[in-house]
Amino acid sequence: MRRLDLSEIQETAFIRRGANFSFGQTAYPDGGEFRVTSGAYAALILLETGTMSTVIDRNRRELHAGECGIFINRTGRRSTYAPGSRVMWCETPLLKSALPARSDFLGDRVRASQRILTLFREGINCGLNSSPTLDTLRNALGEALFAAWRIEAGQDVIGHMPPSLIAAKSYIDQHYAEKPSLEQLASVAGVTPPYLIDLFRRHQGTTPIRYLRNVRAQAALRLIRHTDMSLASIADITGYGSAFHLSREVRLMNGQSPRSIRQRGIHGQTSHTMGDATRLPDDQHQSLRPAFERIRPMVPPIPVIDIAALRHGSSAERKIVAAALGRACREAGFFYITGHGVAPEMMNKLFEASRIFFNQPASAKEKVAMSRLGKNRGYVGLGVERLDTTSLPDNKEAFNISPHNVDDADVWPDLPGWRDLMMAYFTTCLDIGAALHRGFARDLGVDENFFVDKFKNPMATLRLLRYPPSLSKYADQAPGAGAHTDYGNVTILAVNGVSGLQVRPRGSDWMDAPLIPGTFICNIGDCLMRWSNDVYVSTPHRVLRPEGERYSIAFFLDPDADAQVEPIVSQQGESAHYPPVSGYDYLQERLQATYGHQS
Repeated sequence: MRRLDLSEIQETAFIRRGANFSFGQTAYPDGGEFRVTSGAYAALILLETGTMSTVIDRNRRELHAGECGIFINRTGRRSTYAPGSRVMWCETPLLKSALPARSDFLGDRVRASQRILTLFREGINCGLNSSPTLDTLRNALGEALFAAWRIEAGQDVIGHMPPSLIAAKSYIDQHYAEKPSLEQLASVAGVTPPYLIDLFRRHQGTTPIRYLRNVRAQAALRLIRHTDMSLASIADITGYGSAFHLSREVRLMNGQSPRSIRQRGIHGQTSHTMGDATRLPDDQHQSLRPAFERIRPMVPPIPVIDIAALRHGSSAERKIVAAALGRACREAGFFYITGHGVAPEMMNKLFEASRIFFNQPASAKEKVAMSRLGKNRGYVGLGVERLDTTSLPDNKEAFNISPHNVDDADVWPDLPGWRDLMMAYFTTCLDIGAALHRGFARDLGVDENFFVDKFKNPMATLRLLRYPPSLSKYADQAPGAGAHTDYGNVTILAVNGVSGLQVRPRGSDWMDAPLIPGTFICNIGDCLMRWSNDVYVSTPHRVLRPEGERYSIAFFLDPDADAQVEPIVSQQGESAHYPPVSGYDYLQERLQATYGHQS
């Protein structure tokens, strides 16, 4: 794939003048082909779902869901779309003298940012009608869209976002439900309100309050599209206060009511939550959709599951939740949980304690370094781990808490109350993990207490993680956490409000895992996949280098050291895919792969 050099096309219409831009959106429910035999034009194509392959100078290139690519056409192009694909496009003619006779190529693909998505949608909303006002707006949006693509692809020489702007954005992303005022945001950023407004306008093309409003609306839309939570619950989580105010904002921002969004099937397969007796069956949802919308997502969504029934519900209620967990483990491998019983106040205290630890001098952290303590305990510095053995070492630091490894070593930092807080949360996570395993067992067709004697003294680890902000937009920098699957049975993750986690369901492309306030995001690991005899799938995931400082707290639950991990064979005629192995031997094998690059 050849990188687009702006010096080659500086005379093209989309650089030199604002004219003749057109936008559109096309769906390919059954797949299809798009062929152009002539005409010189440049086009930005954003693939919303599916896969597109195109032949350029007899070479095949691909575009995957969530990616945006630029195409320069002079001699003809043929593109093939997989079934279920949906594409947005913006194109403009090229000047006849702008490029050599044979110059078709596909420029750099980039992940579609929120800015690119917004510009596409605004351009499409202009429609196909022509008038002086509409043409001016459409062309301005087209120029802005191509400029945004150049920025995301690293084609323009631009400075990084100022730290003040990063601080304000990160605070909004984490606290949008609290509706912080302009004065609060300016205080967090350490600047005056007028200066903060100017920063947002120059770097984001909006104001702080409009950015806040958009973040809240997008969070609400994600919950509407991807869950069956009631509007009242969504309004409470996202800070709208009432279902009425939420519905009004969704109509203003999206042009549709929440009910219409769900009935049109935008969110595809829904998750199961307790007490939702009014949810329509899938076939009734399907009958409400126009033919244009009958597109199934190419990747399974990450469901939101209320696990309260696993903790104190009836047998019938536990069965419903177990089925929802099993479906998530077979498809996405990831799921969000509510009904976990952890108060927001505890999470705030934990993240503050984590921040205090990582902001200590290096000498204080080295006193409790894993390299001194051993046994998967203590501080892990930047660049020590490499989860993706084919990539650079991870750019993160961590502190591991593994109380099952007991000796006389002083493994705790010298911070008042720190140990008690961490151990209280550790115990809470053990209880959540036990509840989840009751659901796993029931779904896999064994007794609900199947895992109890295998998790009497589990090899569990609580990890505090800090990811420094990215200093570069280029892809060759070290990842926050390289692509990997987790080792153990289940991971319970809390994030401080700064995104970065991406997952890749099997056979699909990378997708962002959105932040949903009040939830933990969970995923199964390779050990449970092995235990389920590959009925469940452990899903690759990674953490991108964040723009702002990112903290997360992960609880990794592995079985007892002497537990026999022997595949559960519940289907007649099946055989075990793996031999039995002890929990200890399996974990040591995986840890050696992660830290082995140091030896």
